[in-house]
Amino acid sequence: MTNILLAWNPLPFPQGTNSYAGDLADAESVVRLFKQASHFRAHITAEGWRFLWTQFGEQQLLEINRQAGWIDGDNDREVIEQLTSRSLIAGYNPVSERFRGYFERIDPLELTANITGVSPVPEA
Repeated sequence: MTNILLAWNPLPFPQGTNSYAGDLADAESVVRLFKQASHFRAHITAEGWRFLWTQFGEQQLLEINRQAGWIDGDNDREVIEQLTSRSLIAGYNPVSERFRGYFERIDPLELTANITGVSPVPEA
C-alpha cells in the first residue's frame, strides 16, 4: 500500500505534498492531516479513508478529530456520521468496506460536440 496516494495537499506550491501509508501511520500525522482538511487544504482519497478506518478505527478517529478540531458535533455519533459522509464523498463506504462504483469515461469528442451543438460524425 506504500505506493497508493492516500492524501494530497496543494502546499507547498507548485508541487504540493503527497501522503502515503508511511506518512499517516501514527495519530499525530493524522491530526495534522485533519487540521489541514479543516482549512480545505488536504484532500483525503477513497484509499486514504479506507486506510484511516482500517488503521485507526472509529474510536481513535474520534480522538484524532477532537485533537484536530476538524468536525464539530454535539456528540460522537454526529461526528462519526460526518466522518462517514466525507469518506463516502471521497468514494469509500466504511460500513460496507467497499469503494463506490466506477468512473464513467467521457469521450472528449462527444463533450465537444454537445457543447457546440454539432453531431460527432467521423470523417472518412
